[in-house]
Parts: sequence; C-alpha cells; structure tokens
Amino acid sequence: MQLKCTLQPTSAIPTPILSILFGRIPQVSSVVKDISEDPSQESKIADDDDEEAEQTGKDERDDWDTDWGWEDEVKNSQPKSADPAKSASPASATVATSTSTSSVQQSPTIEPYLASASADGMHIVLAHKTKFVVVKRHLQDDEYHAIGQGSGCEHSSEEITAVFCIPLFVPSIRKSQIFVMVGYNSGWLKVFSESGVLLTAQILEQSAIIRIKMRTPPPIAKANFRNLVDEDEEITILYDNGTVVSIDGQSLWMVLRVCDGQRESGIDTSRGQTAFSYKKWDLQYQDGISDIISLGPSTQKERSQQLSLPGAISTDPLDVDMTARFVAVGSKPMIAYYGTSDSSRPLLSAVSLASYVVSRVATPVFSLAKSWWSSSRSNPNSRSTSPSPYVPDMPAPPTQIEPGTTLPSTLSLDDPTRRVVQIWQSPHTSNPSALSIAAVSDALGRVMLLDIDSGVIIRIWKGLRDAVCGWVEIPDVNEPLRGNTILFLVMYSPRRGLLKIFQMRHGKQVGVFHIGVGWRLLTCLGEPLGSSMVGIERRKAALPNDDEPNRQGLAGCLLIGPTGEVRRIQINKRS
Repeated sequence: MQLKCTLQPTSAIPTPILSILFGRIPQVSSVVKDISEDPSQESKIADDDDEEAEQTGKDERDDWDTDWGWEDEVKNSQPKSADPAKSASPASATVATSTSTSSVQQSPTIEPYLASASADGMHIVLAHKTKFVVVKRHLQDDEYHAIGQGSGCEHSSEEITAVFCIPLFVPSIRKSQIFVMVGYNSGWLKVFSESGVLLTAQILEQSAIIRIKMRTPPPIAKANFRNLVDEDEEITILYDNGTVVSIDGQSLWMVLRVCDGQRESGIDTSRGQTAFSYKKWDLQYQDGISDIISLGPSTQKERSQQLSLPGAISTDPLDVDMTARFVAVGSKPMIAYYGTSDSSRPLLSAVSLASYVVSRVATPVFSLAKSWWSSSRSNPNSRSTSPSPYVPDMPAPPTQIEPGTTLPSTLSLDDPTRRVVQIWQSPHTSNPSALSIAAVSDALGRVMLLDIDSGVIIRIWKGLRDAVCGWVEIPDVNEPLRGNTILFLVMYSPRRGLLKIFQMRHGKQVGVFHIGVGWRLLTCLGEPLGSSMVGIERRKAALPNDDEPNRQGLAGCLLIGPTGEVRRIQINKRS
C-alpha cells in the first residue's frame, strides 16, 4: 500500500498568547518543503548524514558492532560552536535555502517551554517558568483562543517543571472536560480547571517533578470486542530523585469531579482537604533517571499463556504475575525494567477517600458519581446551589510525606558511556498478541526502537541529536472491522530542523521534511480519565461524528512553530 504524508495546516496560536510566556518571538519562516518524493534531496540528506559522521570521526559502517561501538562518539558528544553557514555541507545548504535562510543561519531565540495537548488536539497547555496558558481551538476563525492561565508558584524560586493536559470523561454530558496537572520544582502537584482555577494541591515528595504521564484504556476505534479486559487507569509522576508516584485514575477522577462541582457552587476548593489513592515507589538501582513509562499490571491474557506451559521457565523481563511494571531510562543502566507483585493497600484507599469526601461535602456532582457507580435510579441532572456544612471533627487525610517502597529491577540494558534522555511508548492496544514498542533517544544523537516485551533493541537511527519522537496511527483499510491500525514513528531533530516518519515496526520511511528549527512536536493520544468505568456503548456514544483518526482516539502528532503556526501530521493512502 502506497502512503502519502503531509503536514496539514490547522489553527494558529496568536503571537500575543506566546508573548505571555516568553516575551519575544523569533522571526523564523514556517515554510515547509516536502522532499519525500524527491530522491535527489533524500540522497543529499543521506550525504549530509555521512559528512556529519565524518566530521565527528565516526565510522558509519552498518554492522551491529559498529552501531554499539560508542567510545568514539563520547569524545564528540558536545555540539560544535562553529558558524552554521560555514560548517554546513553543500547538500544541507541546498535544502535550507529552499525553505528559509534565517532558520539555518540564525540560532532560534525562542526560549524552551513545556507543552501538552489533549487527545483530539483541541486543547493545548503551554508553560514557561512560572506561568501556564490554556488555549482552545476555534474552528470558525482557525485560531487557538486563550481560555485560561495561571501560575501556582508560591515563592520566587518556585517554577513549573512539568505539565499535563488531562481530559476527564463526564457521563452526564457524554463529553470530556479538560483539567491541567502542573508539577513544580518544590514537589507540589496541583490540578487546575481549564480556566486556571486551582482545584486541589498535594505534595507527595519534596523533590522536583520532571514527568507526568497517563495510562488509560485503548480507544474504541481499536477495541477488540472478543478480547475485552478490565483496564485500570493511572497517572505516573516521576521526581528527579528517582521516586515514582502512581495515582489511581478512578480515585483522581472522583476527586476532580467533586472539586469542580464545589467550584461551580462557589466553594473555594484550593483551601479544602482532598486526597486520592496512590502508591509510591523508590527506584534505587539506577542513576539519573530522566523518564519512565508505566506498563500497568499483568493482563489476564499473559497469565493464561503462562499457565498453559506447565514446568516452563520464563526469561521474560516482565513477569506475568506483577501488579506494577515500569521501564525507566537514564544512566547506569541506561534502560531498566522494574516490577513487583506487591498487593498492599495504597497510602490512601478509595474507600477511605469516598467516606471522607461524603462526610466533607455532598455536592450534586458527587451525587452524580455515586449514583452512576452504584447504578442508582436517581436523577443525575438535579442540581442544588447550597453546599453541605463543614464537619469540624472529621479527621484530615494524612499530611506527612510517606517514604517510597523500594522497587526491584528485573532487567537492565547498559552502556557505561550512554545516557538515555527520554522514552515514548507506542499507543495502547486491546489486542493481547500485539507487541508493545517504545522509542528512546540518547545524548549521542541516536534514536533506538525497543521491543518492550522482550527487552531487545530492534532498530537504530543515527544523526538525530536531541531528537523528539511521537506516534501516528491510521485505520487499516484492509481490516476495518477488526480495529487494526497502522503505526508510524515520527522523529524531529531540533538541531537540523529535520522531520522523519517511518512505518512500524520494520517499514520504510514514508516522509521527510525540512521544517527548520524552533518547532515543538506533541503527541495526541489517550482516552479521557474515567473511561475504564464506562461501558463500550457509552464510550462510543461520546465520540464525535467525524472520520478524523485523532477524533476517534487514534494517536496523532501536532507541530507548533516558533511563530505559533500549528500543523498536523497527516498520513493517507495514495490515490
């Protein structure tokens, strides 16, 4: 099947909104040239890769020993400070001239910022130092409008270090509600409404939060009705001291619904006492952990496969009888698997949380959640503006910071000279036989494809220093009724301004674009929080009436330019 990849222009983020974050915007051209179908240009890029390798003293032989012979790369891991106009090869200069001279000859003046997008790309959260802005796409004027902003910083040295856009499923309206989770260098974790109103704040560890990720069930478009399993939901938070906090998604859903209901009733929830169920892990077998992904507990399918082989000895790094599984990246070792079969109760159970919230406040929103969970026949649309009275003798939730439980390592992949910076897990699927993969980037300009189930690196790309990756899915037209999809890996090199798209797992390159420097690549994927508590038919009824893959829950990628231009990576079958 022939595929065509394009960068589809969508709405733009106005310059004044970006100025709220970092004051000045570089004048970088956003003209994009598609060189996917130009063999001469692709050969020039390949020549550019070879010349860059020669300048750094690397041997570009394709054998496996050379790929993993990284001793020479360490000596040249620091970026060169030479003038790009003089050091660029003729091939790269030709490509750059066809787009924009300023984007290559001038380093970008835009400051780094944090960004997170909703699954459908309609909402984007941008954060820089002490401020964050929430924008929403308006289809009428093709622009993102600012709908909220905030800070949450309590003192001058406090800064925002992580943001995440959380869509929350609302059963009464069958739509998603947007919340913003913000992490700070002080260790505080705060959740705001889309308008920037603080709903709840917790400090679970006195260390900077560096990553926030969410794991939810697969989308309806990929659901295999013959292999439906109960899915849990989880928010994973990584601190820079190696501590990991796993927040139970259902308990967080309940807390946010209660807090938002209080806000609508005029109650200040930021000073109230709210809590959610979580577990805390301490990863002591790895130095400098920079990123992590949660694989969740072992599925029933994995357990049944293991039981079908009596007497077999498994070498799988992911034991089939685990209640929590993680893959962390960093250094010494660069990739490590963690798992545990611990079934102890969380630090604050959902039962304790429910009893606390019921006694603390009985808002109409919680009544809705309670009736929905218990299948009550009460009217969920009834509303009351009078808040319940405060209960003075109600014990407060725990305030002391509990230590984390040491999590054992089950497998490690190590190279003493290599530090892995980030990991991007492939989109979740409901097919138990589908193998999960992840892309990892290191500090030496490589992107590696990791087979999560076997712990084996199956593919390597070179010449992508500081790479940022993402995933794109499209429906498989050959098997539309089975929910199968075609997966693509997107890689953006900020230093070279090059965007590459490859079909997974062993497919060829389907697109390459020279978009210039100063762009941000965002992956849009994941079901709304609370989807695991809703039936398939109810979730299907909440889907929008269009055929766009990203609107059906499939993974997609957005590109945000230095001037606020937003483009979507679109892959279609060639007609």
